Amino acid sequence: MVESPVRPRPNILFNLLGVLLIVAGIGLVIVGLGYAIQVMTGFDPFNGDGPPVEIADGMALAFWGVITLTVGRYFWRGARRRGVRDRVGRLLIIVGYVLLGIALDQGTHSMVGLWDATTEEAGRGAVVDTLITVALWGVPAAIVAAIGFKLANEKALATAEVKASL
Repeated sequence: MVESPVRPRPNILFNLLGVLLIVAGIGLVIVGLGYAIQVMTGFDPFNGDGPPVEIADGMALAFWGVITLTVGRYFWRGARRRGVRDRVGRLLIIVGYVLLGIALDQGTHSMVGLWDATTEEAGRGAVVDTLITVALWGVPAAIVAAIGFKLANEKALATAEVKASL
């Protein structure tokens, strides 16, 4: 008779931290989107001013909520896994997602320059600045996370994409 492998008991601290981060992430997404919507509904486009910068703050908060939720999911999934390789891999994945969060946050705030652009040249400059900002943080994030995925034998639970037309 073949014995099935015995799964180790989950690490309760990892499960607890995972649940707390997942709940906090959902809360940040709701608060961030709610704030952005509140700012947009209070904005008067006929006033002559561009959209308020606070919209970017709300969207950045929502992005951080998604990052927090994703990190919580990696803690939850890692509660049963053991070994140095898995733990180091998960740490690298988390560092990669935090760097991705910085890229999204900085990119969102850099994108505000598009609202002030009055010429096509200024618009292109704002798009290029945003892409460079996102790439400076996003490329290292992707590299660090990819190494972590290999070490922990994990898959990406959240992805981000940037597109721009010049």
